[in-house]
Amino acid sequence: MSRAQVLRLQEQRWRAMARYALQVSPFYRRHLAGIDVERCALSDIPPMTKRLLRDNWDEIVPDSRLHYAELQRFLKDPANWGTVKDGRWLVASTSGTSTEPLIVVHDIAAVDYSHACQNVRNSDSPHSAAMPCLPFFRKRLKVLAIVMSKAPSVSSALLHTRPWVGSLFSTYHKINAAAPWSEILAEVQRLQPDALMGFSSVFGRLAQAQLSGELNLHLSPERGYIWAGGDAVTPGIRELCRQAFGVEPSSMYGCGEVLSIARQWRGLDHLCCHDDMMVLETVDAAGRPVAEGELSDHAYVTPLINKAVPLLRYRINDRLRPGPVHEHWPFRTLTEIHGRSNMTYYFHTPEKKAFFGNSFRFAIDDRSDVLLYQFRQTAPAAIECLLVPRPGADASVLCREIEDLMRQSLDGCECQAVQCTARIVPELLPDPRTGKVEQQVPLKDEIAA
Repeated sequence: MSRAQVLRLQEQRWRAMARYALQVSPFYRRHLAGIDVERCALSDIPPMTKRLLRDNWDEIVPDSRLHYAELQRFLKDPANWGTVKDGRWLVASTSGTSTEPLIVVHDIAAVDYSHACQNVRNSDSPHSAAMPCLPFFRKRLKVLAIVMSKAPSVSSALLHTRPWVGSLFSTYHKINAAAPWSEILAEVQRLQPDALMGFSSVFGRLAQAQLSGELNLHLSPERGYIWAGGDAVTPGIRELCRQAFGVEPSSMYGCGEVLSIARQWRGLDHLCCHDDMMVLETVDAAGRPVAEGELSDHAYVTPLINKAVPLLRYRINDRLRPGPVHEHWPFRTLTEIHGRSNMTYYFHTPEKKAFFGNSFRFAIDDRSDVLLYQFRQTAPAAIECLLVPRPGADASVLCREIEDLMRQSLDGCECQAVQCTARIVPELLPDPRTGKVEQQVPLKDEIAA
């Protein structure tokens, strides 16, 4: 398709979703009162927030088997994790790292469609499609996914519920990201996968193990890949994986409510949006579109293929920098993703001041001498940065430079009374709930407030 054809397809699909929402949802009949969905622009539709979705769930979701109380009972039983509810729906829960956890539901046909698109676009060339591995007895790529399998997570549910679509292209194995590190290392060594999927912080540790001789893994530079999501692919992790495996990680970007928003395809230095499966609007603080190359304040996403929970202009608090349309594919690109814009620190100096945590991240993300980092508030007027340096980096110089960057960011936001320190740690362990190494950790009582 041309870009114009994709945009026409987008419009056909979001208008169809809007008509469906009006047909099945009392909430949307109120929410869209006075709006003609046959003639309006998408931007005329008022945004949907996570709070609105949660508070009005039973008036938004059309099937009574998916009412919120019923889904809570369903997910309380670990035997239901990774199963297809009533043969029709994938049911999981978000991690709740930025706000309270939210149950998410996807029509299984939409999940199959998403799986197929992901695999077709996983070609050896950044401007061609991949085909299923036929006939079926031909050797397929062996893919190892490191996911949170001991929780009702979306990533684990995707592999549990519909492995057959991906198996047309590859054979899949999974490891629990919460398992002891020695078990993860032994299982990776035993399986000898051709490709890896999961958290970038885990791949950084695997690369260190490979370079130290604890692991002997051979990824094919031609066919092998590393898909990293959940936590950031830092320049240090990217370089470490290149040295250890000859393959650099590619970023995946999505959320539980939407599954896949964009992905970095092989051979590209940016991410391509899945514009046939959702509409992504990158906007400023007032909700106006930002220009190509500008960093957004937040974004709105409209899933186009999941009718289990119709969402129109669902707000996600990520800061994104949109790029041009891809040279060979009719999809818009993202050149930067800067995480959750609502990760805010509240300092008392003694007056209360709000500080946007990604101001720190902007200062550290381009450093190749840092593998992992975590900003952690330790007191009402104190914050520290924990650093895992790249092997060979000068620890004292690194700490001093990071403290200087933190000081500049704080002083620029009139937080001169806030103390900041940086220190080296041997490793940063993932959050046991999510499997991710959280990069911003405000005080819990301030988040609640």
